[in-house]
Amino acid sequence: MGDAGDRATPAVPTQCRITVAGPLSVAAGRALRSQFGRALSVSRGDQTTVLDLGGLDQPAIRGLLTLLWDLGHDVVAVISQSKEGLS
Repeated sequence: MGDAGDRATPAVPTQCRITVAGPLSVAAGRALRSQFGRALSVSRGDQTTVLDLGGLDQPAIRGLLTLLWDLGHDVVAVISQSKEGLS
């Protein structure tokens, strides 16, 4: 049996900004609003869409990226910062 040092570090909530090329599809918009609700902010630029989310852990970010890829979106950038790092 391992000791407490063998356990995985708990997930730290993260502020996350994901930029995708072009507009967000209707299916992606519905899925994201259903899953993340008020934690999600969507803004549209000339050539990209920016998704800002708060309170996500690494598995949630991975799930979000997988959803976007599965729905045919090109992810341009992912920026995340732990809430511990925010001042």
